[in-house]
Amino acid sequence: MGDERLYASGWPGIRRSVSFLTLRALLMAVAAVLIGAIVDDTSSGAAIRAPVWWLAILTGGAAAAGWVWPRSSAHTASQVEFRLRSRILDVVIRNPSERYRTGEVTKRATEGVSAVGSLAGRFLPQLIGGVLIPLLICGVVATIDVPSALTLLVAVPLVPLLLRGMEKRFTSVTTRYQETADRLSAEFLDGIQGMGTLRAMGTADRYAADLEADSEQLRGETMALLRVNQLALLAVDTLFTLGTVVAAAGAAIWRVGQGAISVGDAVAIVILGVALIEPISQIGRFFYLGAIGRAAAKDIKRFLGGLRHRDGFVRHFGGEGWIELEGVSFAYGETAVLDDVSLRVEPGEVVALVGASGTGKSTLARLVAGLVRPDDGRLEVGGRVALVSQQPFLFHGTLRENLLLADPTGDDDELRAALEAADLVELIAGSDGLDRKVGERGLQLSGGEAQRLAIARALLTDAPIVVLDEPTSNVDIETEARIRRALARLTADKTVIVIAHRRSTLAGVDRVIAVGGGTVTETTGVAP
Repeated sequence: MGDERLYASGWPGIRRSVSFLTLRALLMAVAAVLIGAIVDDTSSGAAIRAPVWWLAILTGGAAAAGWVWPRSSAHTASQVEFRLRSRILDVVIRNPSERYRTGEVTKRATEGVSAVGSLAGRFLPQLIGGVLIPLLICGVVATIDVPSALTLLVAVPLVPLLLRGMEKRFTSVTTRYQETADRLSAEFLDGIQGMGTLRAMGTADRYAADLEADSEQLRGETMALLRVNQLALLAVDTLFTLGTVVAAAGAAIWRVGQGAISVGDAVAIVILGVALIEPISQIGRFFYLGAIGRAAAKDIKRFLGGLRHRDGFVRHFGGEGWIELEGVSFAYGETAVLDDVSLRVEPGEVVALVGASGTGKSTLARLVAGLVRPDDGRLEVGGRVALVSQQPFLFHGTLRENLLLADPTGDDDELRAALEAADLVELIAGSDGLDRKVGERGLQLSGGEAQRLAIARALLTDAPIVVLDEPTSNVDIETEARIRRALARLTADKTVIVIAHRRSTLAGVDRVIAVGGGTVTETTGVAP
């Protein structure tokens, strides 16, 4: 797969932007020819042949096209970014988080994708326009004077050849910049998330020093990137721009001296020479966008290529709560966890997963919940799944915002009812009510409150399948009792998969499934 496949959805927009750029250049070229004719008529004292108001129409049309194309460019970039981020998210969802670093994924999905969007939306239209428009302008000059057109035509390939020669140097710099930026982003996120651990171990200062060193390295790579870009700008602005203007003026003066063209024609040629410069010089000015965008595209392509697009998970929305695994296998890297597992859970069944730590119980639960996808085999789930884990993830914000994630249409009465069913009346008893802040990852709540808020959120989904990853394993007896009451309301008349670490968890289950050695063994009734 070529890198261009990453922004294939942007090609209609790219062509549209090139069309506006070309239309603008054509209108300006015709206006230049009209100015030349007006100069000739004025200098000879003859009546002006072309209505001056045509000049206003042409320049107005060129201005309109110039106003539209950046907006077309922005639309193309946003479309490419949306599709590429969706693709990254889709692949990440289908793979366990152990296979990548969160900080690097975040960097790729934000700055990396934005760079690819700029490449498709801004640089590629400029690049294509920088090739087509000068040829178009040379064609217009040829209608006035062929030797002058040939003189300008010589200058057209200079900038692309010059930038091509610098591309190898630019590519190496942008690659180093991309790698350093990705690593720093991941390390910074790790430091923020693990700040408590770093402080407890007394290593926060050392970690900060390492980040500082990496930041300095990134600064150096950024400066190298800017130096190469400035060299490109210098070459374009001095060698090409000045040279082309001199060539256009020289050719015009030479042809006027020969009596081959009029003064008005010479004026038109000089104006067209200046117009020819703009699209090519834009390639140099935005060359860094292309270089960074290509480097980001290669990085994202490499990342996506390292993750497998897994299609073995099928969710049947509107299903009644059945679960079926057929030949399902899953591994973390080279470590196989599940191997050719087949299992059927009927609607309304309560099934307990038992086994030693690391045998695959949580992996099996995560597969059912759709958090990871099978490496091989097929997993079908009849309906939505509500997951309540040992460490539920709560989003920074309020109680209301966390609950509305489960049911965006829920009103305040419904949200309060869910909190009451989860035995969390005390959370909304204060003046803030549903607007009470929970903090990042729910750190302003106790462990039991966070668990019950996750249960309230699950209640609002009204999913036919509930997966419980031993949500009472890390709480005291009183809190466990409150959580169990909330879970009883959540799981009533639902299909339930529960990971059992305690014997008490097995009470009331229909089947016990032992997980171990990559396989599952079914037991009818509760194990002794």
